[in-house]
Parts: sequence; structure tokens; C-alpha cells
Amino acid sequence: MTTTTGPLWDPRTEHDLRTALDHGLLEETHYLDLKRTVDPGKSANKKIAADIASFALDGGTIVIGVDEGADGATLSLWPIELAGLPERIESIAVTVVHEPLRISTTRIAATGTPGHGYLVVRIPRSPRAPHMVDGRYYGRGDKENRILSQEEVLRLHERRLTGRTDILAETHRAIEELGPRGGTSILAILAEPLGAPDDLLVPLTESGDWQSTVLSLVQDAALPEHRAYAPTLAETGSFGRRANAVAITTGMHDGTRFEVGENRAAEIAFRENGSLLLASERAVEIQTFPHVNPKPPDIEVVFETLILGDTLLLIRLAALVSQRFGFSGTWRIGLVVTGLRGTRSFTLCARRFGHDGAVYTADSYQRATEATLLDLTAEPRTVVKALVAPLLRSLDAHRAWETYFTEPTDASG
Repeated sequence: MTTTTGPLWDPRTEHDLRTALDHGLLEETHYLDLKRTVDPGKSANKKIAADIASFALDGGTIVIGVDEGADGATLSLWPIELAGLPERIESIAVTVVHEPLRISTTRIAATGTPGHGYLVVRIPRSPRAPHMVDGRYYGRGDKENRILSQEEVLRLHERRLTGRTDILAETHRAIEELGPRGGTSILAILAEPLGAPDDLLVPLTESGDWQSTVLSLVQDAALPEHRAYAPTLAETGSFGRRANAVAITTGMHDGTRFEVGENRAAEIAFRENGSLLLASERAVEIQTFPHVNPKPPDIEVVFETLILGDTLLLIRLAALVSQRFGFSGTWRIGLVVTGLRGTRSFTLCARRFGHDGAVYTADSYQRATEATLLDLTAEPRTVVKALVAPLLRSLDAHRAWETYFTEPTDASG
């Protein structure tokens, strides 16, 4: 155990708690709150909800089962009954806090006291902070919660919007760096680990077997659905170096990257600063009707299967990169699709009967969101929905994909 109770402190045993206590490190800080117990009732629910909301700004930990003594300073471990408590705290985070928060809890058993112990509640830094409880926004001071002023709330919301604008601008720049496209549609998804060190993935790019590491990460992230369309990065063994990055590729030969008219290339670049960039052709393709007489004109269609699949693949990959290279923070994700004006939904047009959907009326589509590591691992398809659902609605294809976002968790692969 590391003898610190800062934002990365992660106690797992009673010994961990005891060691921190004996070293005089178990004390309330900007990142840590200690509680003897949590009382029953709505009032207590709101109090713990305010604690959770306040920590969501910078991240933090609540340890339940520590008595501060009559003087507020003489600390001791105080095992509590754990039955139902984790579920209650997690429910409070999603029902009393607005917007709902995803948190994690760890039960720690007390020696010699069956059913009793301590509960460690970890609140990750939320990309959607500030959060509200009972009509008030909360933040964390040095050791206590505080209500945020209107000016602070506005500033935090503006910072969030600015961040989304920045990630989309960077995604557009990444498309431009691919070279002249000649009107070919490109899907680009950029995932950026917020606050990560600039050299997060240097150990990968310096490694003598980086190809093996990249391949295993992509294969672990891939699901059967990622092998059902082309171009797919789930079944490839091609690699290349990029500026400040290494990449896994498909449909690229003799050192070429994206050749105009080929419509078969894709790659994921692992940048040294930790960001991941997936770029793919065939987001839009030509649909022909060779067996229809009289033959109708060819139409351009949006290949939703590829867009949704590649977005899910990169989200799952970001979670694996976090776990492999020790990043526990928030990711900002930007998605851009070019060459869309005048297209329709492939999903709807491919049906024998029924409505073909709506014509897309803009040249491109863009969307950005933020997600914690818990979001990426527990509900990756919810993150996909935040990024792609507006495009589906614009094509009038959202009903055809409703079940895609409600499928069981992909965490097990």
C-alpha cells in the first residue's frame, strides 16, 4: 500500500486503513471524507448525495466506518454493518444527484466481525460537473462541501463547452492531415485522456514489440460485430509509424495511407500523448440496385453499421488503454463524419419495403462528449449513443437502432 490518502489512494483491506491511520494520514482533505456511518432516511440520503456531488468536480473518496471521536480529531476504525449499504449509496448517486453520477464502491471486511466492515466510495472526476442536489450545485473546499456560486457554475459550463469545441477542431485537423480526399467521406474519432501526462504512451512507442501490444489491445476491444463489416480493424496484422504515434492499419499497401477512390482503408493511431485516433473510409458508400428492373439510379448511403461499430471499438479500446497504462481519469471524445450532404440511411434503404428515411442536409456531422473510465467500461454503448444518436435521428433511422443501445454490457467481451 502507498501511504497517501490523495486522489489515487485505493484502500482494499482493513490493514490498508489501519496503516493510513497509524501514519497519521487518515484525515479529511479536498479528496477524502470520513464518516462513522450513514443514517437512514431522506435527510441522510441528501447529505451523502451532496458529498458525492461535491467530489465530482475533482474526484475523491468517502470512507464509511471511521469514527472521528468526540473531539473531531481522535480517529479510530468503526466497523459498520455492510448489508445493502453499497447498493444504497450507488442508488443515491443516480437518483438524488442531478445529473446522475456513476460511482464505484469497495467493501472491506472487518477482522473477527462477520457482516461488518468499511465501505470505500470512489467518485471519479465527472466530465459533466458541476452536479446538483436539491436545487443546489456543490463543490469541495479544503475539507468540507460548499455551495457553488452562479458565476462558478457558469464558468464550469463554459469550460465544458470550450473543451468540446477544442476536441472537434482537433478531429477536423486530423482529417485534413490525411491528405487530399477528393470528396471521399471519412469517419474520424478522436479520444483524448484529459490531464494525462504528455508521454503516457511513450512506453508503447519505444517498445520493441509495440505491434504485439497494439494488436492484443485491439483484439481484446473487438466484439463479433466488429468483424461483420469492412474495412475492419478487428482482423488485420498491418502496422505503421506515424508522427508521434504508432498505428494499426488495414487496406494500406506499400506505405500508402488513404488513397482517393479506394474506400477500403482504416487505421487507429496510438499517439504518444495518450490520445487515440480512428480514421476510416466507407462511412458513405454507393448503393446500387443490379437486380431491380427497371434499374433505379444509384444512391449515396450512410453506412451506420461501420460508424456505430468503429465508435464502440474505440471506446472499448480507450478503456483498455486506461487500464493498461494507468490512467484513471476522464476521456473527451470527438466524432466527425464528412461527405454527408444528400445521403440517406443504408439501414433503411436496404430494406425491401418501407420508408427510406430522410436526406441528410449538411456537409458533415460532428459531436463530442466526455466519459469517465467507469462510463467506458460499464456502459460503452451509452457513450456511443451520445456521439451517434443525433446523426441517426437526422436520417430518421434511430428507431431501427434502438436495441443496439440497450444490449447487455460489453464489459466481458
